[in-house]
Amino acid sequence: MTATETQVTHQWRIVAPWWHWPRRNTGDPNDPGEPDDRRAVRVSRPALQKYETPDPVTTLLADPQRRLAFNAQSDDVWEVTRPNKNPFGVMPVRTHTDRRKLYLTSHHRYYLVVCSLHYDIAGFPNARRDDVCEAGFVVRRRRLDFPKGTNGDIAHDFRRHALARAKRIDLERRLASSGPGQLRSAAMEARLRALTERETDAEAKVLQWIKKIGRIRLLEGWVPTGVDAKGHHAPMPTCGGGGTLAPLKGVGSWRLVEELPEQLAEGWFPLSPLIADPTKPEHDAAGESIYFGVVPTGSSDLDEAQNPRFDPVSEYEIRCFVRRHRIVCPRSGGHCTCPVTWSEPTRGYRLADPLDLEGTANRASTVHMPDLGQLHADAVRLSPGGTGGIRFSSPPQSALNFTSDGTKASPIGQPPGTQICSFAIPLITIVAYFVLKLFLPIVVFVFQLWFLLALRFCIPPSVTIDASLADKLDAMGGGLAIDASVVAQNKADYNTLLEKLFDDFTSGVAGDPSLAKKLINANQNGQIDDASFGSLVGAVAARKVSAGPELRFAERVERSEVVRP
Repeated sequence: MTATETQVTHQWRIVAPWWHWPRRNTGDPNDPGEPDDRRAVRVSRPALQKYETPDPVTTLLADPQRRLAFNAQSDDVWEVTRPNKNPFGVMPVRTHTDRRKLYLTSHHRYYLVVCSLHYDIAGFPNARRDDVCEAGFVVRRRRLDFPKGTNGDIAHDFRRHALARAKRIDLERRLASSGPGQLRSAAMEARLRALTERETDAEAKVLQWIKKIGRIRLLEGWVPTGVDAKGHHAPMPTCGGGGTLAPLKGVGSWRLVEELPEQLAEGWFPLSPLIADPTKPEHDAAGESIYFGVVPTGSSDLDEAQNPRFDPVSEYEIRCFVRRHRIVCPRSGGHCTCPVTWSEPTRGYRLADPLDLEGTANRASTVHMPDLGQLHADAVRLSPGGTGGIRFSSPPQSALNFTSDGTKASPIGQPPGTQICSFAIPLITIVAYFVLKLFLPIVVFVFQLWFLLALRFCIPPSVTIDASLADKLDAMGGGLAIDASVVAQNKADYNTLLEKLFDDFTSGVAGDPSLAKKLINANQNGQIDDASFGSLVGAVAARKVSAGPELRFAERVERSEVVRP
């Protein structure tokens, strides 16, 4: 047996690239690191890297470590629980989960999955790229299939376990970062032991359910749909077994799949090798076998019920795979019989909702309202219909003509032929802005959605905020850090400010208090807690537009700083 043949027989491992490996605890260059950390490298997950540029590949090729840092507050999924009583007047409770939140391209965020290929032998050497005939990754989703749905006993035990685990992790973080103080540490240690016992008890119940009813956590992969000569649809068979089925582009379905299948039936995305710049010997990919792929956060694919492939409520994960080339297989294709090696799944993630506030904050849009003086001059100067805009062509008997008297409208006769009406964009913008300002307070009044007012800020020129009040507004804090005690001490000033800001707006019903008075009364009656009231005051009294989320880049790591498996 030759040396080359011996090397090929070694098993492969697909792990995170070296800059995501654990750090060594000492500065000794001869120290390989803690044994647990070294073992952890061999089972590490492919890494997700976040970017602010629509061309993340160019950034990766130039500097593989340059990426945005993940922030648990904004880049993780938080389960929100509203109180049963007055759910829109009290701050919701946010519980941290172990899932990432990936923003969409419309949020100006982009992601790559990056992995490294090694021989699973002593020293963990890099595998040869020449031995790889195909590399890719699949996006799968996991879903829970609970008996009796989400209200059943097993769902309750799962939630209880998840809550205990989240609290335990949070307390461990606080304990690790707490300062000196024996009494405080002892109390936190006791609390940690209690939470650990609660988590263990909940976990035991979950395991009992699993043993009793079997498989409850289902793994699904996206399988393309094919069509035969008679037009019948069916899932495409595993690799190389298409038969008479022709792929139906853009159509597929989520189906149960194995964790580590030998034959691939799922739709997959390509992984490309990260080739180091030969002119830069210090390049992070030099001497490595690293692969990367663009993570899809959207797709035009649909299932046969017209449901999109990806949605913001499912939990997804990525598994990377590589096929080892066999001499009998041509390089140009036909890799189905080549042995496949799978990575561990990435950390589970969800896709952000298109209207996610933190996502839309990454790419704010500004609409400049028309200058009415300029608009007047241009409207007189231009010919009728010469202002462009949007033209509405109404078929016969479909023009919806009416007359109005105040808020009452009455239909009138329809024109016999096609009617064409042109509306300039500035006109549509003015009317839309007017309607928004008119109906926002009404919606707040009717449904008591006071927090919606925190989503707008607009200081009228007639309202001034003196230095003293400005200092009090700044003292409240912001976001999740609103200081309720500061709000309680300055309610008189804030109440006066609200009355000025909302211009004594009323619902129009005789005897109804103004919007500002309703807010004040709701706070005094306990319908709005001080923290929620403070966040609303801080938002409507904003004196400048926020600069938006700060771009924080991940810390750079040197090869000498990570463990050697």
